[in-house]
This record gives sequence, structure tokens and C-alpha cells, in this order.
Amino acid sequence: MRRLGSWSGLVGSAVLAAALPAPAAPADPADRIQLRPVRYELDLLVDFKEETVSGAARILLRNDSSSPAAQASLLLYRLLTVRGVTNGAGSPVPFTQQIVAFEDEARRQVNRVVVPLAPPLPPGGEIVLRVEYGGYLAGYVETGSLYIKDRVDESFTILREDAEAYPTVRVPSARVNRAAGLPDFDYLARITVPNTHVVASGGSLVERTERDGRATYVYRSVKPSWRMDFAIARYGVLERDGFKVYHFPEDVRSAERILEAARAVRSSYTKRFGPLPEIPSFAIIEIPDGWGSQADVTSILQSAAAFKNPERVGELYHEVSHLWNVRSTDPSFCRWNEGLAMFLEELSLEQLDGRVAVLPAARRTAAWLLERAQTEPRLRSVPMIDYGRKEMTDYSYSVGMLMFQVLHALVGPERFDRIVGGFFQEYRERGATTGEFVTYARRIAGEEVDPLFRDWLYTTHWLEILSSGEAIEKIPGRYRRPEDR
Repeated sequence: MRRLGSWSGLVGSAVLAAALPAPAAPADPADRIQLRPVRYELDLLVDFKEETVSGAARILLRNDSSSPAAQASLLLYRLLTVRGVTNGAGSPVPFTQQIVAFEDEARRQVNRVVVPLAPPLPPGGEIVLRVEYGGYLAGYVETGSLYIKDRVDESFTILREDAEAYPTVRVPSARVNRAAGLPDFDYLARITVPNTHVVASGGSLVERTERDGRATYVYRSVKPSWRMDFAIARYGVLERDGFKVYHFPEDVRSAERILEAARAVRSSYTKRFGPLPEIPSFAIIEIPDGWGSQADVTSILQSAAAFKNPERVGELYHEVSHLWNVRSTDPSFCRWNEGLAMFLEELSLEQLDGRVAVLPAARRTAAWLLERAQTEPRLRSVPMIDYGRKEMTDYSYSVGMLMFQVLHALVGPERFDRIVGGFFQEYRERGATTGEFVTYARRIAGEEVDPLFRDWLYTTHWLEILSSGEAIEKIPGRYRRPEDR
């Protein structure tokens, strides 16, 4: 890769523009997301002395819409400047870049890069764009996103989607981006840092090489992801049985505890749901407090306070359970799998840690939903199956958690595990719809599960049930056959 020189001249105009009120993104009925990233190849240099990140992103884009796409819309952090864009053959292509504010988040400014596609890319068509860029990161604290403190600093640096540290295929509208759903892509990333530092990622480490005082870490995605996270610090690393724990040097004992907890919960899920096709690579990455704990399909970014707190081990149980998820083929997935993960988190706390967790968590969740329903009228009219289409998937964690708690109590642990594990083993290769999950549950547990899914997935009758004041532990009795009550 051709290294970029000083960015002071290039970024100066971006800094000036960011100091002035940024124009709102123009209202454009065609401003929708037609293109999806299929694969990323990143090659980035992190320079602590200059406090910059520079390099290139090669993106394979596909038109997943039903109409030709006339342009590609990419977003970068407001202080990152594009130096050039080329196509798959290496030929320069025209582009524009402008610092704009989100149409519905006026304080959030981004560098919007628009690449005209001539001729327009037909439905199903693919195109490669290589974007060369660089500059500074300064976070988004001023927008109210207090955890996005992202910057290039030798004490801790993180490159992630939240701060647009690499080009994301989006538009400057939170509403439009949410409606489009999450992307699903593979990646290969080369991140070069001083050799005193470690690059932590949820990807599989292909190689680490050193040259001239710098270390280059090459990571490949383990499975399709919706984001890439690269945390950079003077990490210590513990590794065993596919798990990696990246920890600050002073927190090695916490790292050892977390590694054993990860192995224990994976063993528990394996016994209950069957083996994974291969031992996965999964990373738990410690980050400073205040930077926001997050998770992807193969990693957890966990704040130092949570990392060191044994009471927060449930977050690990939650994320590891996602390894047994089937890829959804629903057009707008409602993400009921997050409700399943919430329930399995609490169940694992009982089974592995000896805590009384499931019913207290269910009671808290029910009380919270009843309170939320007072100010969120959509909870009374939109069933969970439509949460993806209505941009309500945040509620799938809570409504879904209660649905699976009731299902577990109704069918019993053995049949519950056969539903979850059997569904994964049968559909893990090709994916499945929500309807196929319901059909599979009926095959294992019988027709008695139909009213449950009707109330909790396909209608909002669950809210009437909670509003009745019936005790959580008695709700499964509603769905039992008279002879089984």
C-alpha cells in the first residue's frame, strides 16, 4: 500500500468546514440504501505521533434492491478526507465529498462521499470501490453519544463503525439507516501500529509481521459480520480453546476468570444444543470505562469496570449463546434471537453460577414493558414479528426474553433444548425464516406452542396478559392442555 504523507493540508479544509454549521443532508426521495457491502479489505496505518489514521478501504458492493442504483453513498468521520477513489481495475472514478449533518440528528456531522455509477448498477450487480483516505478522529461526544470518544492516542485507540473510522455504506439519515437493517459482510484487515502495541479484534489473526518498529496485524472475519472493531493498546493476551481475552496488563486475574467462564458456558451450550461445526474464534476485549460495551458476532468489547466485575459475567453468557444462532432469511428480521440470548443469559447464571436469576429478570422485564407501553403506543399495536419492519428491534430483547421464558416453562428443559439446538443443527448451513423456527418448535413440542407464538410473536396479546397482573410464573399455565394443568 502506498503510505499517505502528512494530512495537515488535506484535512485543514475539513477542520474549517467542521467549525462552521454543516448543511443538513438534502431531502432526496432517492436517498435510500440500495447497495450492501459484501466484503471489505482494509489497509490502515495508525500514527500516534501525528494522531492520524490513514490508508484505504476496498469494498465489494452489491445492489440488493429491485431497481438500478445510480450512486454509492459512503460515510466517513467528519475529519477524515478522501484522497481518491478507484474501481476494481484500479482506474480513478469521480466522486464528491461534503461535510453534512444528519437530516434527523443535526449535531452529527459526517463526510458524505458520493460516487456516481455510470451506467447505473442493475439489481444483483456488483462493483468494487477502493477509497483512499486519512485524517483525524475526535469522537461524537457533542452529539450526545458520550461513549464515542474515539481518537488516535497511544494509551488507547479504537477503529469502529460508531465513529465512521472506515467508509460505511449509509446515508446521513438515522431513520433511513435503521430501516435498511444491518449489513452482513466478510473482511480482511491489515492494521499497522507501533510494535509496542497490540491490535485486538474478533477476527481470526492470519499473521503478525514487524518492520521498522511497526507491527502489522492481519485479521480475517470468522463469519459474516455487520461491523468491524479494532482496539489498540498495550494489551496482554490469554488464549485457550478458541477464546482470546485481550486485557490491560493490570487486569490479568480478571482475564483468567473470564476465560474460564467463557469455556464453561460454551461447554454448557454444547451439551444442550449440540456441537458447533468447528471451534470458533471468539474474543473478549477490555476497553476503558466510558467507551461503551458492545458486541459483534465473534467478539465483546467490555468496559474495564464490567471486565473486572464477576457480577457482569452474564454479558459473556449472552454473547456466546449467539454462536448457536441460525442466520435469518427474513426480509426484515425482528431479531427474536436477542430475546433468546437474554433468556439464556439468565438461565446460565442459574445453572453455572447458582444464582436465582430467571424469574427476577422476567419480573423486572415485565414491569419495564408495562411502563414503556404508557409512552410507546406502538407496543400496543405492533407485534414482535414486525419489529424489524417498524424499526423496533430494541424491544425484541425484552418481549423475546419473556416469550422464551414462558416457552421454557411450558415445554420443559429437555424439549426446549431440542427446539433451540435441533433448529440450529438443521438450518445452520442455509439459514431460516422466523416462520420456519415456529414450525420447527411445533414439530418438537406439538400444537400447544401455537397459542404462545400467537400471543407473543404474531400479536400484541402479551401486553394484555402482563396488564392483567397475573404472576409471571403462572403465565405458562395459560398454554397447557387441560389434562396437563
